[in-house]
Amino acid sequence: MFELKELDVARVRWQAGHHLFFTYIQSLIVICTRLLKNVETGRLDEAREDIDRATYMLWGVSVVFKYTGSFSQAAYDGYVRPNMFEASEGFSGMWAHDHDYLVKKILNELKPIFKDPPQELVPAIQKFRQAFAIMYDSHKYVCERFEGDEPSLLMGEDAQKSAGDMIEKFKQNRLRVLGVSSSNKAILKSGTNPKPDTSHP
Repeated sequence: MFELKELDVARVRWQAGHHLFFTYIQSLIVICTRLLKNVETGRLDEAREDIDRATYMLWGVSVVFKYTGSFSQAAYDGYVRPNMFEASEGFSGMWAHDHDYLVKKILNELKPIFKDPPQELVPAIQKFRQAFAIMYDSHKYVCERFEGDEPSLLMGEDAQKSAGDMIEKFKQNRLRVLGVSSSNKAILKSGTNPKPDTSHP
């Protein structure tokens, strides 16, 4: 059982966290669209600034994931998951159109730039990749915190992989789109990523 105070904390954090997440998603769409145009027109200084902005956005998403999942297991089991299940037996944030657009369109359009970037953009791109990986690790942390070895609602009870394992698979696949090879374990492997660069405001 959980107290009403626990329920209120879970409700506020779950709802506010998701609202913040989609704000970040929309911001990333705008920034990455501008990045594509700046690279196409040879404005590499502006492109580098876009990558830096997007990187800070990814660090923000990581924090939002931790904030969103910072409540008790009892509140999750007794309130959050039942409410998601009531909405749909296969409830998933991946249904969001903004998220789908970012992952399927914007990331694919960035693929040529990240696969063979101009030398001026290499350091910024590497920081972006690192932040991208840690963002997925933060999402995985929340999944494993509440679900453990269980599958997500989207995957269903008969799924062979846990929710955390599925997040890890998404992470690796999308990092490869961003030019990270399977041999680069420093980025692909969870828990081995460097800390964020805080040298800039």
